[in-house]
Amino acid sequence: MGSKTGTDPAPWQIATWLDSWPTPFASLAEAEAFLGHEAWTRTLEQREDGWHPPFDRTTIIASVAELATTAYWEQWSRITCPTLLQGEHGTMRPDERPTMLAHRPDMVTVCIPGAAHDVHLDQPARLHEAIAAFLPG
Repeated sequence: MGSKTGTDPAPWQIATWLDSWPTPFASLAEAEAFLGHEAWTRTLEQREDGWHPPFDRTTIIASVAELATTAYWEQWSRITCPTLLQGEHGTMRPDERPTMLAHRPDMVTVCIPGAAHDVHLDQPARLHEAIAAFLPG
């Protein structure tokens, strides 16, 4: 959920992160070592001078700009499907989870130790367990 105080990383933080990439990467192994997981390297494009991200930096930053300035609590409050929230070290501010629960008291929260934003990469087995326990039947 975006908020006017910035729930998600601010566009400048994402820009700084993208600008820190030593692109082109000389190899996929170098990219994986830098990015932290093989999944992040799957979409890199090989060119004559090395491996490049397939996206446009400006487009990526613009796509998250609205999330840093616009709150969606009214829309969040109207969601009626079951919702599971997990991760221990994600990108949410400390006050985000209580605010989400205040707007959606029916939401189920699970803390998956050691998991960050990419919980599916960080702790896939624990995520599977949490989802399996959450789903009906």
